[in-house]
Amino acid sequence: MERNLPLEGLRVVELGTHFAVPSVARMLADWGAEVVKVEGINGEPWRTVGRNQKCAITDEENPFFTVPNANKKFLALNLKSADGKTALMKLISTADIFLSNMRIPALTKLGFDYDTLSAAYPELIYVHFTGYGYQGPDAAKPGFDSVAFWARSGAMLDWGTEGNFPFLAPTGAGDAMVGAILCAGVLAAVIGRQRTGRGTFVSSSLMGSSIWYNNAAVVSTQYGNQFPKDKDHPANPFGWQYQCADGEWLMIGVVDYADAYQKIMPLFGRKDLLEDQRFNTITAVQQHLDEAMPIFRAGFMMDTRDHWVERIGALNIVIGKIGHLSELATDPQAIANNFVQPVTFSSGKTIAMPTVPVEFSAYDTGKAYEPTGAVGRDTDEVLTGMGYTAIQIAELKANGAAK
Repeated sequence: MERNLPLEGLRVVELGTHFAVPSVARMLADWGAEVVKVEGINGEPWRTVGRNQKCAITDEENPFFTVPNANKKFLALNLKSADGKTALMKLISTADIFLSNMRIPALTKLGFDYDTLSAAYPELIYVHFTGYGYQGPDAAKPGFDSVAFWARSGAMLDWGTEGNFPFLAPTGAGDAMVGAILCAGVLAAVIGRQRTGRGTFVSSSLMGSSIWYNNAAVVSTQYGNQFPKDKDHPANPFGWQYQCADGEWLMIGVVDYADAYQKIMPLFGRKDLLEDQRFNTITAVQQHLDEAMPIFRAGFMMDTRDHWVERIGALNIVIGKIGHLSELATDPQAIANNFVQPVTFSSGKTIAMPTVPVEFSAYDTGKAYEPTGAVGRDTDEVLTGMGYTAIQIAELKANGAAK
């Protein structure tokens, strides 16, 4: 298998912060693009967010920052200085793709807005990301994924069950979903440029993506589907969650309720209910849930989660454990498929890190996972590649235009 990668030859300049835009650039980097991440001389905020998650945030070990930023080059510029802006413009002139989530007024003030750059470089693919889109009353609002993706979409309240406290997804989970769909848009623009020779403006938002990912609820609530769900009255009792004797939970996902009922009830020692017309069809059980749910719950409480996952799964019924986030780093299925990968930081610590979950049969995309290092780690290399001399680079650093 050759190491050559599908996006080799593409140069990407990222002026991005936090997770969504950097995650797009991370995926492009994994697939062979050369990505230069441009930060301010003090670094971008995601470098320190890990401390809120009890993670190390040193130059030698910063796993939270590394996830969306591995395999990139790091250039630190002061864009408030003329020399810093000039350096970034020179870099963009060599790029195929420019990504940013800075607000449009700030980009315009700096001279890195779409109109300016597309006029100078008509083949440039310009990628921008917002919280709420470009129109409407909330267009100018900043938006983190917790607010603009999870809260605004209704997921915090309505994905749970009645009476529950609003859930909080792990930091960056919504950003990661948005990054994936935005990356698809970037790749479509790359293909389009191959056909037309022209670049384009590519954009997405947290709110717009949350509506897309909530598509089933957006449609069905207009027909009367109710959220949040009542935990005691599921539409399908065998498409539901159950606690087991060891206190752990499982998820069962059945399409043909009547078939599953005939298979599962004997395992609960309830063959006497096989012909009970209150429970043996989906239409009937929906009318008798107050009687049925205690029976099903008592059945699952007869043994452990893993027992039921194995026994019921052997009947060709889709069932699985409801796991814990802390288990993912050591999950044997994740390890076997390289869904997590051991990464050793320069501090000497090795931990399991999530990998981009896309594979190509013709390319070896699964081995590179370069930790991030310090702000401006590659400033000298990037500027030298742009034609700056050692003396010029030293002058940029001395006058505060670079680090």
